[in-house]
This record gives sequence, C-alpha cells and structure tokens, in this order.
Amino acid sequence: MTRNATIKISTLSILSGILAATIGSSALAKSAVTLNDFYKPINLSEITPENMQSWPYYKYVSTHWDDYGLFGTVPIMAAKNPAPITVADEQFDLQQDFRDGRSFVDSLNATQTKGFLIMKDNEILGEFYDNGFNADQTQLLQSSSKTYAGIIASKLIDEGKLDPDAAVESYLPDFKGSAIGKAKVQHVLDMTAGLLPATDYHVPGGEAFVFEIEQGLKPGESSGHRKAVIEAKTQNAPGEVYTYNDKNTDLLAMLAEGVTGEPFNKLLSDMFDDFGANSRGSIALTVDGTASPSYGISTTLRDYGLFHQWIAQGKAPKSFYASVEDVDKDLLKESESGKGMAAAFGTPVTYASQAWYLPEHNIIHSVGSYGQVGFSDMDTGIAVVFMQDWEDNGVPAKNAETVARALFILDQLKAQ
Repeated sequence: MTRNATIKISTLSILSGILAATIGSSALAKSAVTLNDFYKPINLSEITPENMQSWPYYKYVSTHWDDYGLFGTVPIMAAKNPAPITVADEQFDLQQDFRDGRSFVDSLNATQTKGFLIMKDNEILGEFYDNGFNADQTQLLQSSSKTYAGIIASKLIDEGKLDPDAAVESYLPDFKGSAIGKAKVQHVLDMTAGLLPATDYHVPGGEAFVFEIEQGLKPGESSGHRKAVIEAKTQNAPGEVYTYNDKNTDLLAMLAEGVTGEPFNKLLSDMFDDFGANSRGSIALTVDGTASPSYGISTTLRDYGLFHQWIAQGKAPKSFYASVEDVDKDLLKESESGKGMAAAFGTPVTYASQAWYLPEHNIIHSVGSYGQVGFSDMDTGIAVVFMQDWEDNGVPAKNAETVARALFILDQLKAQ
C-alpha cells in the first residue's frame, strides 16, 4: 500500500464527502466528551452494577466483562488451527488528511477509538490501539454480537436443522400459545417477529430496561430470562413490521441449543474454529445460566477482524448471504428508523438475519452500542473494524463518522 496513493473519484469518496458535510466536524465538535475525558483514569472503586454501563465506567468494564457481567460468562475457545496473521510492511497512513484539515487519526480520536484494524487475506494493512487497549485484550461487542448469532442460525438452516419457514413453537414446545411462538424462524432472524421496539433501555420499568436485568446488564428483581422471551409483548403480526428487539436474538440461541443439544458457547467455539480465531473469547450468561448473544460476546480486535474477513471472503453460510443481500424482502427500509438511517448515512441501509447491509456498496455491517462496528466488503474480501468508547450507547454523528472512515479506506484500497 502506498502512503500517498492518488485517490480516484468514485461513489465511495463522494459518499464520504456527503457524510463529512452532514455529520462532520461541527456535529462532532458538539460532543459532551473531550479527548481528555477519554484518557482520564477511572477510579475502579467507583464502579457499581448500577453505573457500569454508563460513561466513563464503561470504558473499563467493556474490556473486563468477564469480571462484571452479573451472571458471569462462559468461554468461547480459540481455533484449533488459528489463522496465521501477518502484518504488511507498509501500513495505512493514519496521518494522511481525512477531511476538513483533520488527519485520519484525528477522526479516530474524535470518536474515542481504542482499536482499529484493516485486514485482507490474514494480512493486517492497518492497526491502531489507544488508551491502554492492546491486541491481547477482549472487548464486549454489544449488539455486534447479534451477527454471530445470525450466522449460527443460518448454518443450522443450511444443515437442515432449522427451517426458516417453520414456527418457533414447532421447535420449542414451551413457546406454544405465546405470541412470539407463532413467528417463523426467519421472522426472528430479521427482527420482524412483531415484538415491541426496544427503545426504553434507560426507562425504569420499560420492557427493554427490565430485560437487561434478565441479561445481567443491570441489577434488579428477575422473573427469568426464558420466561421474559416467552411472554414478550407484540404489537404486530409476524412479518409485517421491522422492530429491533434483543429478545429476537436471544431466542435464536434458544432455538440453536434446542435443535443441536449443544450449549451456545460450544456453537460459537465451532464458528471461531471456522474463521481461525487466535484468542479465546467469552459470552455473557443470563439469570437462567444461558447465553445472551444479543449483546454478550467479548473478543479481541484481531479476531473481530478475522470474523468480518471470513464474511467478506464468502465463507459464511449460504443462507446468510441469500437473506442479508435480498433487499427486496427487507422491512427496515420501509420503517421510519430505516429512512432516518439512510438519510444520516447518505446511502440505503437494509437489515436481515441479524446483520446490516449497505446495498449500494455490497458491504455487510455489524453495529454495537458505544461504537463496536465492523465492515465486510464483499467485492474485495477486506474487513475494517473499530472498537470505540462513545459516551452513549448510540451517538448518530459518531456512527456516521465511523461509516465514512470505512468507506474512505475502502475507496483508497480499491483505487490502487
């Protein structure tokens, strides 16, 4: 890679410019969190179950979830034959101009990036660590974990163990008679099972708030994780409306365990084996002692990169790609949230099988709270991943800045 490669004008660079103008310097400048706040040490004695998911404590807790998850974690084993990772002699130039007189590393700092990686064919083309984070540490992926669950369910579909058109209750007898039990497996994968939208994470008594108690994200009186999924409230018939809700993903783990007889962390270990994970990870447990893939996978930056590279190389299950890339069936684009995301990103965004898709760029995308974001470029086999410490679980300007950076990188690499 040349450090001063001439960048050709393309739709990707144009899009990066649009995002720069829309959510660039001015939007980021309004952030309540400064770089000094990012670097400020944390008094570990101040961390409590009540504040561990909030700024600034999350910065530390997210890299030590094995110690802080209220119901513990279980391991995800490294691959028996880890991928042989190499580092390119010439790395992506972090000091190059990105936009508005700012360097690329300035942009990384502006979104509190502690880890950043570019990978192709097991070769690292760019790598960055900051604020004490390093290659051996794991990071809680939050909702980027969902894409792992979607792929496991897709593998079971490919193997004939799950029928995407079968009702949930046909596999899980205790779900018979429940509203979500009538949803098809594919509805659960696509977040179209009819559940209420999970928007009240910070509202005491709200459905999402209460479910986080079952997941081990916050303290409180529990009634049972599986029971909460069975009794999930619905507002639409299955297949009518896209509504994002963690219960869909945790239900996928129940389905996977039900048809295989294997604990979900074992199924994840098999996937880590498939993409050659170099390090052991973990997954958080619920009050029931079962896995919660809606948020709970912790992994290293390099293994997150290997996962997205594996997707970019076309090695994930066939039904996963068929579902994610089938934009005609997508319901996100018809929802208000989907329209808002497309407006913010400057490009259409679709959703299926627990993954996001940028159809104009053929990129499969995972997104997790506080800035855990990965990109699989299906045209080149390149993976670009970021681990960040945003001040809230969702910061639209910083998410859009992260998307713009990924497109900027891919534009450069495609131009060479």
